[in-house]
Amino acid sequence: MKNNLFYILMLLFSVSTFSCKDDEVVSSDGYSSEREFMTMFRKDDNTGKGDSDPYRCQAVDLNDIQLYWYGVKDCAGYEIKMALQPNVSSGLAKDWENAAYILLDTIVGSDVTDLLIKDLQYSTEYRFAIRTLSKKGEGYHSKWYGYGNGRQWADYLGIETGARYNVPEVIVVNEVTKTTLRINIDRAYATSGDDGTFETNFEIDGNGNFVMQTISVEASPTNPDATVPEKWKNYTITSTDFERGYIDVDGLQENSVYVINAENKNIPVHWDAIYNTCVIRMDGEPGDPILIEHICDPNDTIPGATTYNASRLDTILSNYNSDASLAEGTIFELEGGKTYYFATNVSLCKGLTLRTKAGTGRAKVLMNGMSTVNGVCQAMNFMFGRQPQSGELGGINIKSLIFEGIDFDCPLATNYGDGTVTGNYFINMYSNGMAVTLQSFELRDCTFQRMIRGFVRVQGSNRKNFEKFLVEDCLFYNCGYYDNSGRGYAWIAGDGKHAKSNIYENMIFRNNTFYDSPRTCFFTDNGKDFSWASNIQYNITLENNTFVNYSTRSSGRKIFDLRYLPGGSKITVKKNLFILTKKDGDDRNLYMEGMDIRQINGSGEITFDIEKNYSTNTNLTSGSIFSSSAFSASKNSAGYWAAYNLPGKAELEVHLGNTGISPIDLMVNPNPPHISPDPDMHEVDNLDGLYYKNTDAVRNHEIYTLGIGDPRWAETVMP
Repeated sequence: MKNNLFYILMLLFSVSTFSCKDDEVVSSDGYSSEREFMTMFRKDDNTGKGDSDPYRCQAVDLNDIQLYWYGVKDCAGYEIKMALQPNVSSGLAKDWENAAYILLDTIVGSDVTDLLIKDLQYSTEYRFAIRTLSKKGEGYHSKWYGYGNGRQWADYLGIETGARYNVPEVIVVNEVTKTTLRINIDRAYATSGDDGTFETNFEIDGNGNFVMQTISVEASPTNPDATVPEKWKNYTITSTDFERGYIDVDGLQENSVYVINAENKNIPVHWDAIYNTCVIRMDGEPGDPILIEHICDPNDTIPGATTYNASRLDTILSNYNSDASLAEGTIFELEGGKTYYFATNVSLCKGLTLRTKAGTGRAKVLMNGMSTVNGVCQAMNFMFGRQPQSGELGGINIKSLIFEGIDFDCPLATNYGDGTVTGNYFINMYSNGMAVTLQSFELRDCTFQRMIRGFVRVQGSNRKNFEKFLVEDCLFYNCGYYDNSGRGYAWIAGDGKHAKSNIYENMIFRNNTFYDSPRTCFFTDNGKDFSWASNIQYNITLENNTFVNYSTRSSGRKIFDLRYLPGGSKITVKKNLFILTKKDGDDRNLYMEGMDIRQINGSGEITFDIEKNYSTNTNLTSGSIFSSSAFSASKNSAGYWAAYNLPGKAELEVHLGNTGISPIDLMVNPNPPHISPDPDMHEVDNLDGLYYKNTDAVRNHEIYTLGIGDPRWAETVMP
């Protein structure tokens, strides 16, 4: 099917096929339009040859891009445009015709069918557009090829340059204020941690120092109008600066983002001449919380917005990223009882708080999911960080991202049982996203429904460091079921692409409920075996959560899938409640698996703090709620390192209590309302059935007396 566009084009244009080497062209004979025929860049979607095509468009030598296109007979030439992917990802002509977005706009002759663009930015995705020029002039040129939005693969060309070789960290920025910062300089090769490539790729002088002459401070493309004093745009480093070891930069603009580079002017190619890049946001003073008033535009053109009486939110949050008048840490409040929506993905690259205004009830935020196109739900997600823009090679620092008191949903999202599957998340990440350091990510008192493919996912080759990750007092249901085995991506999906990455530095899940939402696992780093950096340890806490039918569709769906842990890590699992339950006559599978940990790297030491976890007494396997890979298992689980469990080996077992209790004796109505093979078998209208019964059996059971599981279900026991 992917070749149909090409074959139809060839048929209409009376094609004669030659290789690009033989000046492949499309004939205009017999074509009645007065406009020139639209050429196309050569790619697999219109050749079907994949990597076997020597004339395919591709990145070469890491950061050069080679373009090839089909020739058109008797034309006047071709016009080619290049832009960064984030700037033209809409595919709209207005973006491609915005001169500020265009990095290259060139015309070549009619006999030219290829173009080599050299020395581009590393690890950066570029988009390209081309049109055929007519000898008759502007009104007769062909339509543009390449204005696609990335969803119609045959209609656009995007190419990502290769990753740059390892770079020594010669500048570090600290002491950031509203208008000043300090650039610390460390040129010494001896302490650079050379991986074996620094001497090859960078110049070192006779004193054992990396060679550099200038420091540049530029406004980030996210706020191009931010103030930069002329002095710092291309500052020549003095001998005094080198001796002192730092440069104090002043005159910058609060709340703004700056890109800082050190450069060796002896190297002719800019992207090879610079060392590590620092992307820094200046401090500012957050003002009073900003109330985002609910306004449902009766003429809203986004399908479904008026149907759901929803007020658009994504544009407000996206504009905040580049608004230098608003400090990082700004609090946005939503009106309780009202519905807001996203029409596009929103990058989270500037710390903020989004919450329901106190005393107004609960606001709902729809991650789109308000309409379908050809039966496919139009879903959106948040995106951690952002893609690099022109001149940006380093990482970004984000302060706190906090979401509080909001109901998130994607109402028309579908799971595997519906026949079509929505590939959405709550937060995803661009594959070419910049490195991210996030000080704090917090979800408090929120509900999440219909996040089908995954919940939080990071990806890409760049470093990700989350210093704190807290999920507390939240409800998760009607999620998952991305394929027949209940996989997709994990609740927390680390990619394991970088030995200095760590999203698990301080991760806490406390007082939450997860109801029947099949996923591949809960925590994973993609099973990568690294020689971790010495400062990388995991510290994961899973405490007072209730799991009802956690990922039951197939075996292998574990809670902890962290096969190779960095030494010095700690895993805490306390006072969680695990329940497997179904109605009589329901033949669904009820698997539940606990832990896959095979090796402790580095120091070889680990700390477990596992105790007081309980389950109900139905659907057990040899007396255990876990059908496999229990916490106490002596292979590939905590049981193998039982001596490292602080409360002792016995506490690795999930307890039933002195007198076991069944789910239906504990709770009002915990069973899934739909039985297998109903397509809705993993769905539920609400979680009210999880409240505890007001009986002596409940009040006397350890689950109640010890405060096991999500405490909300015991706070209001039902009659």
